[in-house]
Amino acid sequence: MTTKSKKIKINIMGTQYKVEKPVNDTLKAMSEALHAHEVALLTWVHKDYQGKLSTSEKELFRKSLLDYCMQIPEAEKILVKMTELDIQAENKKKEEENQNKEEELTKNQNKEKKDKEAKE
Repeated sequence: MTTKSKKIKINIMGTQYKVEKPVNDTLKAMSEALHAHEVALLTWVHKDYQGKLSTSEKELFRKSLLDYCMQIPEAEKILVKMTELDIQAENKKKEEENQNKEEELTKNQNKEKKDKEAKE
């Protein structure tokens, strides 16, 4: 005689599902862990941006945030990639600024040439 396992109804983004108890427990634990991370980040934002920390407290708090974040799987690889993307964006911005300066210079030179030709 087999016993039928009891399924638990859960709601995920407005859709009802029936899942086994271990699945429900896993989802609940993941939800609680995610909420704990959200609270930790909001705590950092609150303390850092309220400006109520001394410089030494702020540095200590930022160090603890870094240590906390480095626990994320592959955090170092992600941060390296973010740095690379920042450098690429900065280089692109500099290239655009240089191109704009060159275009402005060419435009001014052409205007000066036309003005000089008009005087002659």
